[in-house]
Amino acid sequence: MTITQLDPADSVAMGQWYDLMVAVTRHDLPDFPTPSRQEHTARFEHPWPALTEEALLAWYGDRVVGAASYLLPQAENLSMVYLELIVHPQYRRRGIGTRLLEEVYAAARRHHRSVIEIETVRALPGGVARDEAGYRYLTNRAQLPGVTSIRSRCQIADHSGGDEATLAEAWTHADGYSLVQWRDAAPEEIIEDVAALQSRLMLDAPTGDLVVEQELYDAARVRGQEATELGRGHRSYSTAARHDASGQIVARTKLSFEANDDTHARQRVTIVEPAHRGRRLGLIVKSANHAYTRAHEPALRVIDAWNAEENTHMRAVNAMLGFQPVDGWSVFQLSVPAT
Repeated sequence: MTITQLDPADSVAMGQWYDLMVAVTRHDLPDFPTPSRQEHTARFEHPWPALTEEALLAWYGDRVVGAASYLLPQAENLSMVYLELIVHPQYRRRGIGTRLLEEVYAAARRHHRSVIEIETVRALPGGVARDEAGYRYLTNRAQLPGVTSIRSRCQIADHSGGDEATLAEAWTHADGYSLVQWRDAAPEEIIEDVAALQSRLMLDAPTGDLVVEQELYDAARVRGQEATELGRGHRSYSTAARHDASGQIVARTKLSFEANDDTHARQRVTIVEPAHRGRRLGLIVKSANHAYTRAHEPALRVIDAWNAEENTHMRAVNAMLGFQPVDGWSVFQLSVPAT
């Protein structure tokens, strides 16, 4: 087994990495859509703003059997490395993951980073079965998750019609607000408010025991993120609440289609400005956005949402919209050893 640094211009290596991603997804997360080939091939051409990506591939002969891709922040969180490490199900428990992690530690030292953040999936009581290889690998080495998110799923076919009644009741608590909706890129007249809410999200999101530096968004950074999403083949639908008296956007939510599967969407950002909480605005924008998305995406059948285990309020809002817990996603922060 050998490990090489990925050259993004190497189409053969990129293709083998993609095949590995498909195999791992089908084994570990069979209820997920197949990873998008377009997103994979565009990941270095359309990087996320303020992040640099590198990758290592583990080869067994001429076959890629493991991969470690990591993101290096170039603005905030300069001590961090955000790692995704996968090993082919047929080649697990042979030390490949350990070898890749050692190489990532070495890369972190070269980039003067001290912490590696990695997320692993685990089963929930009463939820679906999961291969917990990554979670067990870390916990067996005395690593503890800093925060765990619950992934919940809404089956649209099972909950069709419920959103309208929920939305009507919620509006009785939100006099003086109106909705703004858009696809992909936010309208120019509200981009500053959208950026402020994005910064607020990073400040308010529960982070448990994780060490996290506040990320600040301005209009340029939001536009950069939108451009990356479009370049990677994503499409998204957003709904915001505007405070009519001030004209300010004070709540926002977003659904994103990120795979070549029109039936599956991911719940992304949902945030309400603190001064406007308690008026059901989170429920209103999420419910309205479901209806808005379904109007443009009639094939939509499944929405997945991730919320910190301790975020009981948003999980309760999701439950009202028909979301049911599926599995847990634990985030670990590993200290980079000196040698």
